[in-house]
Amino acid sequence: MNRKNKKAEIMFLAGIAILAVPFFLNIAEQSRTNNYIESFMEGNNEDTEKHNKKKNTKKVSGKETQEQAGAIAILEIPSLDLKYPVFEGTDAEQLREGIGHMAGTARIFGKGNCVLAGHNGSSRGIYFTNLGNIKTGAEVKLTNKKKKTHIYKVTETKTVYPYDDNYVAGQTEDETLTLFTCAENGSKRFVVKCIRLKQFVNQ
Repeated sequence: MNRKNKKAEIMFLAGIAILAVPFFLNIAEQSRTNNYIESFMEGNNEDTEKHNKKKNTKKVSGKETQEQAGAIAILEIPSLDLKYPVFEGTDAEQLREGIGHMAGTARIFGKGNCVLAGHNGSSRGIYFTNLGNIKTGAEVKLTNKKKKTHIYKVTETKTVYPYDDNYVAGQTEDETLTLFTCAENGSKRFVVKCIRLKQFVNQ
């Protein structure tokens, strides 16, 4: 094999490797997601409440993994075929494993604006990669540890600058939900605003 052909072969193999990375990342991510959701759905509410009380009275050790802390909710957007666990906090650890609940915003099902964040198409997570395809009027479902589900409707989508915190996390009088992720190579944020439609208990 001459030098020219060898170089072409190396470039070809490198191209395949680059294309394969997102594929394998997606498989690994989906596997972790399925484990979290299965654990969440089979979880004991009593144990969860005890764990949450312990966290409120004593700071959780930095060594505690997301698997040990567990998801606080499941987020589902049927129109995007999206279903992921939600964790408390938006640090690297939480956003690497799923969707993060932003501190200082309304709790899950609480009165006010509950804000959830997720990574968008990178090695750190691809959970909200397709969020930009969501349409006004789409349904968003959020299920808590007690297996109660609230359904929300998308009322607005907007791309804003990172410092526009009031639009993203500004509080409301009623129960609302805001989803956001990075946009335009991280220079902006894509934001989805939702209002609550109804509540039902899963069987």
